[in-house]
Amino acid sequence: MRLFVALEPPESVKTALHEALDYLVHLKHRDINWVKPENLHLTVNFIGEVAEHRLSELKDLLARLAQRYESPQLCAEGIELFPHRYPRLIWLKLGGDAKVLNTLNRQTLSSLRTLGIEADAKALKLHVTLGRIKNQQSVDFERLAMQYEFPTECCKWTTLSLYRSILQPSGPKYDIIEQYDLK
Repeated sequence: MRLFVALEPPESVKTALHEALDYLVHLKHRDINWVKPENLHLTVNFIGEVAEHRLSELKDLLARLAQRYESPQLCAEGIELFPHRYPRLIWLKLGGDAKVLNTLNRQTLSSLRTLGIEADAKALKLHVTLGRIKNQQSVDFERLAMQYEFPTECCKWTTLSLYRSILQPSGPKYDIIEQYDLK
């Protein structure tokens, strides 16, 4: 099973993300694979392939970790194209309790290693992906996308989820396996 750990956007952020997606989709653009609204999340750790018989120990590990960490306070910082030169992603950049999430990310990686699971060790970037850019976009699209005024309220992100990702020609399908409340 292909797995990852993510934070769920609170309802107010989810609503604002849906509105932003609706705005962006209707701009004139070329070949962007938009994330389905139900798939919007902040990835904390991409784990990758894990044998199904390892699932119960992985769920136990995440339950223990969730009990140790405070819910991070995150704030929207605006729509961003990444990387800056020849962007491949369009996302909502987040700021706030990066230290809490970086510690959770590193502790999860370390704990997975003790189970013999090597997860992706890339540095955590606080964002919610909105779309994957397949071709270079017009300057007008980029300007209008980045000018979108996303509400900047800060709020607690309280739910950690273990997801299964199933790759399909129409785009990935995400199934929540288990959810955990952070402190």
